Amino acid sequence: MRLAIKKYITPETRNMIRARLPAIMFRKKSYSQCGEDILIAYLLELIHGFRPKKYLDIGANHPFHLSNTALFYEAGGQGVLVEPDPDLAKLLRKKRPRDKVMQYGVHFTGEESADFFILDTPTLNTFSCYEMERYISMGHKLINTLPITLKNINTILDMSGDLDFMNLDIEGLDKAILEMIDWKKYRPTCICVETITYETREEPNKRSDIIELMKAQDYILYADTFINSIFVDGQQWRAHWNKF
Repeated sequence: MRLAIKKYITPETRNMIRARLPAIMFRKKSYSQCGEDILIAYLLELIHGFRPKKYLDIGANHPFHLSNTALFYEAGGQGVLVEPDPDLAKLLRKKRPRDKVMQYGVHFTGEESADFFILDTPTLNTFSCYEMERYISMGHKLINTLPITLKNINTILDMSGDLDFMNLDIEGLDKAILEMIDWKKYRPTCICVETITYETREEPNKRSDIIELMKAQDYILYADTFINSIFVDGQQWRAHWNKF
């Protein structure tokens, strides 16, 4: 009976009904800073449909606050969360038990461990001494310095399996990590990278070098929120549209 009724509803009537519904019914939830997860979800559903998504979040930080992967976890997805801060790693294990939490850093020097600088604003925690000193010059405080084991990015990608989405946010070292990836072997459908410098006294700089690096690996710039750039694998993007 419901299908029969729906058949006879005109587009005009349907639009009139929608216009009278409260706005809250059309609101989309987002955990990201600038709605990146909504953009990524649309892209991944376009290519892979509505199945649960598999992801890798490098520099995961908080389970939900400003998270680009929390929306996918909430929708039934699961993945790998790389977070060197022991307190945040503990919180991630508690709040997102389906995910595998790796309390490591991603190595950028070839060494097995490095100092991890914990600041008064957790989203600024970094392995970069240069970035740490720059943040302190802006008025932030260094809370602690911890020696943290490092893992090769390709080892982490190998452990993560085929990925729908990779998120990368590791203050000041994003490009160095991207340059180490074996792009012939690992091709996440979508990659989100922070592509501005953190500033408090002047306008942030856009990291066009990261965007050009990704384009050179045949990743298309799908969307940009100024803070983050969202890329889609050109091979998978073309394969999707060639179906039509």
